[in-house]
Amino acid sequence: MKRLYLVLLSVMFVLGAIAQNQRTVTGTVVYEGDNEPLIGATVMPASGTTGVITNLDGQFTLRVPRTVKTIRVSYVGMVTREVEITDAPMLIKLSNADNTLDEVVVTAFGMKKERKGLGYAVQDLKAEDLNTDGTTSLASAMQGKLTGVDIRPSSGAPGASSQIVIRGARSFNGNNQPLYVVDGMPVESTPDYGTGNSVSGANLADRSIDINPEDIESINVLKGQAASALYGIRASNGVIVITTKRGKFNSNRPTITISTNLSAERVSRKFERQTIYAQGNGISAYNPSSSMTWGPKIADLADDPKYGGNSQGHPGMYYNPKRELGGLDGWTTPEIYDNVGDFFNTGFTENANFNISQRTERASYSFGVSNSYQDGIIPSTGMKRWGARGLVDWTINKEWKTGFSGNYSSTKIKSAPGANSGIMNVVYSAPAEYDLKGIPCNVPGDPTQQISFRSTSFNNPYWWSKNNSYNQHTNRFFGNAFVEYHPTIDWGDNLDLWFREQAGLDMYTTNNSNVEEVGSAGQAKGDIENFGVQRNVFNNLFTINFNAKFGDDWDLDVMLGNEINQDNSRWWDYYGSNFNFYGFPVIANATSYSSSEYNRKSRTVGFFGSAGLSWKQMLFLTVTGRNDYVSTMPRKNRSFFYPSVSLGWVFTELEALKGNDILSFGKLRTSYAQVGQAGTFYDTYYAVPSYGGGMYQYTPIAYPMKGVSSYIPSSAMYDPNLKPQNTENVEVGADLRLFKDRVRFEYTFAYQNVTDQIFSVPIPYSSGYGSKVTNAGQMRTTSHELGINVAILQHRDYDLNLGINFTKIHNKVVELAEGVESIMLGGFVEPQIRAQAGNTYPNIYGNAFKRDDKGNLLLMDGLPQQTAGSVDLGNCSPDFTMGLNLGGRYKRVSVSSTWSWNKGGKMYHGTNMVMNYFGASKESIPYHEGTMVAEGIDEATGQPNTIEVSKQDYWMSYYDCTEAGIYDMSFLKLRDVTLTYKLPTIAGKFDVDLFGFARNVLVWAKMPNFDPEASQGNGNMGGYFERFSIPNTASFGGGLKVTF
Repeated sequence: MKRLYLVLLSVMFVLGAIAQNQRTVTGTVVYEGDNEPLIGATVMPASGTTGVITNLDGQFTLRVPRTVKTIRVSYVGMVTREVEITDAPMLIKLSNADNTLDEVVVTAFGMKKERKGLGYAVQDLKAEDLNTDGTTSLASAMQGKLTGVDIRPSSGAPGASSQIVIRGARSFNGNNQPLYVVDGMPVESTPDYGTGNSVSGANLADRSIDINPEDIESINVLKGQAASALYGIRASNGVIVITTKRGKFNSNRPTITISTNLSAERVSRKFERQTIYAQGNGISAYNPSSSMTWGPKIADLADDPKYGGNSQGHPGMYYNPKRELGGLDGWTTPEIYDNVGDFFNTGFTENANFNISQRTERASYSFGVSNSYQDGIIPSTGMKRWGARGLVDWTINKEWKTGFSGNYSSTKIKSAPGANSGIMNVVYSAPAEYDLKGIPCNVPGDPTQQISFRSTSFNNPYWWSKNNSYNQHTNRFFGNAFVEYHPTIDWGDNLDLWFREQAGLDMYTTNNSNVEEVGSAGQAKGDIENFGVQRNVFNNLFTINFNAKFGDDWDLDVMLGNEINQDNSRWWDYYGSNFNFYGFPVIANATSYSSSEYNRKSRTVGFFGSAGLSWKQMLFLTVTGRNDYVSTMPRKNRSFFYPSVSLGWVFTELEALKGNDILSFGKLRTSYAQVGQAGTFYDTYYAVPSYGGGMYQYTPIAYPMKGVSSYIPSSAMYDPNLKPQNTENVEVGADLRLFKDRVRFEYTFAYQNVTDQIFSVPIPYSSGYGSKVTNAGQMRTTSHELGINVAILQHRDYDLNLGINFTKIHNKVVELAEGVESIMLGGFVEPQIRAQAGNTYPNIYGNAFKRDDKGNLLLMDGLPQQTAGSVDLGNCSPDFTMGLNLGGRYKRVSVSSTWSWNKGGKMYHGTNMVMNYFGASKESIPYHEGTMVAEGIDEATGQPNTIEVSKQDYWMSYYDCTEAGIYDMSFLKLRDVTLTYKLPTIAGKFDVDLFGFARNVLVWAKMPNFDPEASQGNGNMGGYFERFSIPNTASFGGGLKVTF
């Protein structure tokens, strides 16, 4: 007990001594423009990292040691001041900041550099710039914000993939997606299975879906090769560098943030059907089994000679045998049903996030958990994702620093198929008089016998939703740990040396399961396919960093390093067909099955260096080089070197321009770089053959057959002299700041020349192969990028800001392989998306209308004629894209919006084309009855056409030609608008934001009935090809964010 008293007395003595050695500093912080108090300004000792924030009146009270003579006062957007402490209450005035010279961006391998010293274009987005409200997709959060970056979602389905391309495509049919780097760790983001060149199946998620947008603090986009060259071959398509949220200075207690938002989704552009004419083949008679709607008027169905009730004792009614098949009364009164509107649900999305973080003098941490739940607009579709993350940095002492970052996510997606194997065909084409929702989808008592308005070549969408499933489940962890050593050698004030070792993992397992139950269209006996991938990627990075200052004018920074990246991957596919019985969709229930597995190990070892030299903070020269050794290339071509050089000239550092009130900052920059892209080389190998075909997954021929196996050589031959694809990039640009940084202007011109393309060149089958993977072809790209930001109004109580970004990209295929004029990127037998030598990239090819030299249609017997083969129907790339970001604030209320304008570009709109041909579209109404003499030239006589034909024959002939399905992709879209109200701080601790938002609510487009950004998938044809795709959505919602 005595010892306890002694301890307590000692503690009281120490606390008393500390109290006597401290004093209280009080004061008020105001804006110098109008002397209004600044709420939330940070006040701390000038030499410390712990402080307080000002209250609603701008006042503060700070306890500091008596040895402290000055305090530091900071406020976002204003100049930080250090002020000498006085005994009397202090009045501290802050002014607006010109941040041009202090801006720091994260470049390759986490290097932080002043923006003014870069000789290439880098664009960054802060957390407040991202459109995170109501979205689970990182790609959607960045849309409309960046120059030179094309971001295209494939659909509004939960977890749908997105395509991100920086400065145009570099590869004909290879990967064009950028590399993602999260907290210094390169992570996989591209889809493991491409779905963009198919005509069936479901869209599979890309792995960027595993990154929660709410966890992001900033994004830096390295667009050109000079910016990304240090990352080597993986960065040939650019790099997206993501920094997650970290702790803020506050040694007293952690900061806790809780946020949640809810939203409802509907189809952004609803397909408009005709509701006048009934099901039929075009002979003015009702046909309850036809796939078309060229029948009589719905109002006249009771008079139909075969199915009308007026002549059969059921006046005012008509007979539908499908109703009777479903156990309903076959006789019914004609009605109009909204089959499209009835099928789509109101989607629902809920996002919840929790984060706790803190930074002290020697350590910082940030831990968070998140949960996202989404119900899709299509029945039985949705997504569930939850994640956890943690980040710790710890300064052990003056020499050592360490830390780690880790992210875990579990994502489950239920999707639906599109294109030919999809369900939207039946939804859109169902006749208006057919009650698709009300008539049972199967025969009562027999769930394997579907009922649909047409033949069972396509699934009834309600039957599909109840019986079939396309599921994806991914568990993923990625993160890294580092240790940093700063020797305590007395280098002097002008030298600094440190070493950094970082090791990371990116590992995930994805299991996909596609089930087609007994009774499915095209697979009457059912089938199941379980396929997936497991990837374990290890990345180790070691760097030596050296900074030196020589005199007052010269600065040098050098980095040398080594990186090792090893990828161990396994793919599997287990397929079973012909179920023994309904209701047990597992492979064990299949009578025929096959399996395949594929393992791959690859390693890349890179050695790199970077040297930056600056003179008088005016001239900045940076030189980099990297040599990669890649295991997936032939032995003699595994080593390749990539250099880059960049130069920046800040001409406003000239004495004659310093202090200029109009031009506050000006820089000219240029760079040159090379970066390659490695291929995958295989020696000739043999595989078990599998055969299937057609538009659906019919039962394949499976081996072993009757106990006998079979092997065939690979269909592709690999060139033993294969070398990496090479991209040369030249970039020039200018950055200007006017009127004390209130107007910002950035322009970049980039030229890319991609040679030694790696792709499969078709070769004669007499060689024993169907294609040869080799180097061939060349593609050139030019890019014009313009960014303008204007602070229209700046005041303590209000502000108004405008941002405009403009991009114009031109891709041209200079040449392909010898003897190869074009290669297919995706599509059907016709139409196709192709790369054509001497043409722009990519282009749509298909049958076109025959025309004379003046562009007039050539007709035969009064009907349009088609070309004998496929021709170029137009370039898919837009003429230009433009984004407009407008945001404003008045005291506690703020509003922000993002607009996107896409001008030009062609797209195949297969849904609209088929619906026109079927007579189901609203546009077809004038062509259901009567005759016409079409404008055009009679091909036989060369004279104007005089032959009269039925309007229906003309319309169906017209929409039997692919050219009729090619549409202009131009659109203007309000991508998002958010209104936020910041409540007064509660009890001096709780900051509460209330917000409401809307996304994709306004779309003006030349293309009818569909959002032009909805497409077939995620490949190189993604975004330009649509046929019964899942539509995009518009959403409305609101949320709450609490910080304390």
